[in-house]
Amino acid sequence: MMKDATRILQKKWIKNQLIGLDLIYDCSGLIRFIDIDFIKNSQLIHSYQKEYFLSYEGETTLNNLLQSNGELWSEIQINNKILIDDKYILLCGEGEMGSDGFIIKTDINNNILWFLYSTTSNPFINMEQKESLVYFRSTSNFYIVLDLINNDIFIENDNTIFEK
Repeated sequence: MMKDATRILQKKWIKNQLIGLDLIYDCSGLIRFIDIDFIKNSQLIHSYQKEYFLSYEGETTLNNLLQSNGELWSEIQINNKILIDDKYILLCGEGEMGSDGFIIKTDINNNILWFLYSTTSNPFINMEQKESLVYFRSTSNFYIVLDLINNDIFIENDNTIFEK
């Protein structure tokens, strides 16, 4: 069944659709549910006085998720993409709702290796690589940072990281 689930995911991706739930997908089939939220922080003027954080809310498999719910899919729009080491393509963009954003990592043949979808992050519009880290900027002016070595992610609220 795993191959079928992966095939379904891949076919939807080709049609500009992803699972429109707050989650991270890994090509092992593991899905980790996430929550991107914020607390007020008056020091962070650039991000509308919001300090963003990420928490994990449990996990499932792609198989289980596809069997549990028919209304999973969100139309997406790609806003930016970059090629990494002639091996991977990283793309980011937005979903159907104004608050949705996604980040996806594919192989050179456009096969999904990893993705993050958030209904609360706002669209991701820019990305910049610094060594093994790629910073994806949300329109809310925080960054999701993806470590290319292990696919770990974290949130960076500092907007001065790219100032010279």
